[in-house]
Amino acid sequence: MTRKQYAVHTVRDEPVRLRDQLDHIAAEGGRVVSVIWQPARQVTLEPGLPPYEVTSGYVIVSEHELP
Repeated sequence: MTRKQYAVHTVRDEPVRLRDQLDHIAAEGGRVVSVIWQPARQVTLEPGLPPYEVTSGYVIVSEHELP
């Protein structure tokens, strides 16, 4: 039975960076499972703490077979 390992990559919202990361995953023999785009937003970790800005970008989930 083949074991699989999954990885999560984050990439800034630039098509060249997205392409480079996808090429890198393929070059390592990986398979892209999912690509999700997330818009820029403000995040507050806990009530009372000031929010901070998160830039837009992609979340890529990839799958790799283990030896």
